[in-house]
Amino acid sequence: MSIDSPTPSEAPRHRVTSRTAAAAPDAMRGRVLAGRYRITSRIARGGMGSVYLARDTGDGSQCAVKVLRDDLLLDVRVRERFLYESRAASRIVHPAVAKTYEVGETSAGEMFIVMEYVNGPPLRRLIRTGRMSELRVVLVGAAIAEGLAAAHEVGVIHRDLKPENVLVPRGAQADSVVKLVDFGIARIVDAPRITTTQHVLGTPQYISPEQAMGGPVDNRSDIYSLGVILYEMIAGALPFDGDDAESLLRKHIKTRPVPLGEVVVPGAVSPKLERLVMRCLEKSPRARPDSMEQIVAELAALD
Repeated sequence: MSIDSPTPSEAPRHRVTSRTAAAAPDAMRGRVLAGRYRITSRIARGGMGSVYLARDTGDGSQCAVKVLRDDLLLDVRVRERFLYESRAASRIVHPAVAKTYEVGETSAGEMFIVMEYVNGPPLRRLIRTGRMSELRVVLVGAAIAEGLAAAHEVGVIHRDLKPENVLVPRGAQADSVVKLVDFGIARIVDAPRITTTQHVLGTPQYISPEQAMGGPVDNRSDIYSLGVILYEMIAGALPFDGDDAESLLRKHIKTRPVPLGEVVVPGAVSPKLERLVMRCLEKSPRARPDSMEQIVAELAALD
């Protein structure tokens, strides 16, 4: 494990306080982590921490550094989850998944992960512009499915798939239609559970019924979340809305979504694509497609 101090023994956890850099972005600017990653600015803030733009002083390339929120650092379970996230993400090798370079801990006990910097907007920004053409839905959907297939192959379930975690790269990074990021609550299949079954992890608008109920998940939970994204790209609206998280969870568990054919203008979506999306949104995991590979194949077969 790499740190920004001479030895691991100089990283006492009692030094973590509310004044650490994860909560004070100005304190991070200019710092060098792991002896090579110089922080330049903060670019995002998420549920588990902040993401900073950094430069690798070794080769001059840009990278992204995620630092765990300082108020979570004293929670042993969260620290373990952060390590699982890092180790899981580093096992996924695919153009549609942002690379993980390094995980470390600073002398103040701050935990960080160094990732590929993706120059491009999140899918959310594209969705806000309105309904997408079927061709674009197929291209984006297939790319997401391919990246998740690579993750599932090494036993990693994303568990928080949403448009904010799907980036659309530009320029030299456009070797893939999308780059998946933030496997923040992913867990390695069969790894020891860190949270109890009563603790729901995920985003209410995109969560699978089994996650909403606090039950066990597998690759088909990601398939459900992908179905929500596909539905949203086609319809320009989510299959379910609600005033609060609890009402959204109930709808994912009990309410059937309105068929796409009844939401969009006639001819806007082909019957085959509609059937695929609605199968992804089935309440029972057994009724959904078996794998992301199957989704890729069905998308490729669309006329």
